[in-house]
Amino acid sequence: MRSRSLVWLLDALLVLAVMVCAGAALARPGGGQSFSGGSRPGGGGGDGGVGMLVQLVLWLVIRHPTVGIPLLLILLVVFVLKQRSEGSFQDWSTGGLGASQPAVAPARPASVPRSALNAIQTVDPQFSVVLFEDFAYLLYAELQRARTRAVPALNPFVDAGVLERLRANSGLGDVRGIVIGAMRIVGFSGPDAARLRVTLEFESNYVEVALSGTEQRFYAVDRLVLQRARSAKSRPYQRARKLDCPNCGAPLDAVRGTTCSYCQQDVGHGRFDWNVDGFQSLSREPRRALLTSDAPELGTALPTVTDSGAAGRLTRLQARDPAFAWQRFEQRIGRTFEALQSAWSERDPARIRPWVSDSLFQSMVYWIDLYRLQRCRNVTEQARIVQVALANVLSDMHYDAITVRLFATGLDYTVSDDGKLLSGSRSRPRDYSEYWTLIRGSARRGPSGSDNACPNCGAPLAVSMAGNCEYCGVKVTSGEFDWVLSRIEQDEVYSG
Repeated sequence: MRSRSLVWLLDALLVLAVMVCAGAALARPGGGQSFSGGSRPGGGGGDGGVGMLVQLVLWLVIRHPTVGIPLLLILLVVFVLKQRSEGSFQDWSTGGLGASQPAVAPARPASVPRSALNAIQTVDPQFSVVLFEDFAYLLYAELQRARTRAVPALNPFVDAGVLERLRANSGLGDVRGIVIGAMRIVGFSGPDAARLRVTLEFESNYVEVALSGTEQRFYAVDRLVLQRARSAKSRPYQRARKLDCPNCGAPLDAVRGTTCSYCQQDVGHGRFDWNVDGFQSLSREPRRALLTSDAPELGTALPTVTDSGAAGRLTRLQARDPAFAWQRFEQRIGRTFEALQSAWSERDPARIRPWVSDSLFQSMVYWIDLYRLQRCRNVTEQARIVQVALANVLSDMHYDAITVRLFATGLDYTVSDDGKLLSGSRSRPRDYSEYWTLIRGSARRGPSGSDNACPNCGAPLAVSMAGNCEYCGVKVTSGEFDWVLSRIEQDEVYSG
């Protein structure tokens, strides 16, 4: 009887060692678990101290059972309680996508649905959520660079006090490699207020270069408050993705303080365009690029976050474009998925260029370059989509945007350039899900394309790194001709 108990305890100890020292999920195209550097609950791989503790307890169980067995039981109880409090058992579930799994999951951050911003169209008919988010991405990146004083003045778009606080670090020479992993809307004043106010929360990676030349990579969570006058109007579509005089479009270096030398207008303080009047660093941690660490999958068991008006807006889109077919749209998603897996596994971003927006492409290039520098590849084999579920639909004068929750499975492992397995499994598939947002120009009509042809001229699909067709020269990655993937968001951060 005692030997059976000892065997059971040894087995339990082995399970404990495996669960403590190993994770299940890695990176994947679009960031996946690698974005925050493996710091999410359960991430980061094994720990030498934990391994030594396991060895010590095992030795005590065998040589001094009166001490080792009670100690092992205490450790098991502490471990179980800890995992229950963190909701981590969900992440070790071996069930398939349809399996019953515990409902414990990371709490979603409080946020405002994207669709709420459509209310701005009541005072500004040209307002586009898609263009607003692109502009916010651009402004956040320029704000990070502005900390070095080496970029044109951002006075028309950033409060002077905010700029001064950001530039307080005089030892900073450059900020580069800025990659935004998530952007959440956490506050919105509504269109009836005297000034429109939107509060955004960003998760980002960037590299700081000191004047001495030393580099340090950071993972940061920042909060920005954007405001503008209720009477201000969205800038013309042609200027929506660049920073210039908010009134007349003159180059930014023509603005002195907040006065444009061309139109002679005071263009600051949100009179004509969005202005950052609040910046808060919620967290900032130095990180290495942990491309080979293990981290458990988070949020896959959460219910799909579906906007209550999504189905009705999809019906209206189909009424405007009778040729739109959900089946063809899913085929477009499938073709994009295939290109994404191939580009990621082969470290060849050119393969995905025709299928994704500029910002998502730049993010992929960043991560692929990191893998190349560390002489390793994250490989996704036998990847396939299991299910596509509608999450949201937004439409405005410029774009239609459809967000889906994509459930997929496949092998996921990382190997060195000489073929050594660094993490993951070559034989055990991993189930996961993500939220994908695809955009297309609202004036476009016709079925979604899934072939390798330019959506404008029909020539074989050959796209430059800038996103232009090499035959007709038209930019095909803006979404004006067919659906392009503009955003990938993880389950645990997506909130609508």
